[in-house]
Amino acid sequence: MAELPATPSTHTESVSRRKILALTGVIASTSVSGCNDLVLTNDTGGEGDSIEIMVENQTGELAMIGVRVEDDEGELLFSRVYELDPDHLDSTAAIETTPSTVAVFTPEGNSATWEYAPDLDIDCDGEDIGITLQSDHSIDSWYAC
Repeated sequence: MAELPATPSTHTESVSRRKILALTGVIASTSVSGCNDLVLTNDTGGEGDSIEIMVENQTGELAMIGVRVEDDEGELLFSRVYELDPDHLDSTAAIETTPSTVAVFTPEGNSATWEYAPDLDIDCDGEDIGITLQSDHSIDSWYAC
């Protein structure tokens, strides 16, 4: 796996009813269509000079985690709802463009939003985005090479 992660500053926010309804709608529509995985992505398989998006479920139960990544003009670079088994990490998605903002939310109303600003002591072409849903359902963010 990657080097030790660096933790960006994250602010947790309460999720608006609109975000919860949007996430629930995406989850319902992707589950019904049989596509529990992909909503919108610039997927490159997480290899090369791309920035991997690594989402981890550290809870003891199945978890749905919505991830939205935008550039500095607010354009959507990546959007996906992950359905992860307990203690599972998914690192199969990546983007080619340097992001500006990362937003993460769950159907239970937990969320976090932060600016993409890795400050690693390691020389990387692009620092990967790490997201962990903790056992207390808080959301941690981190970077890795």
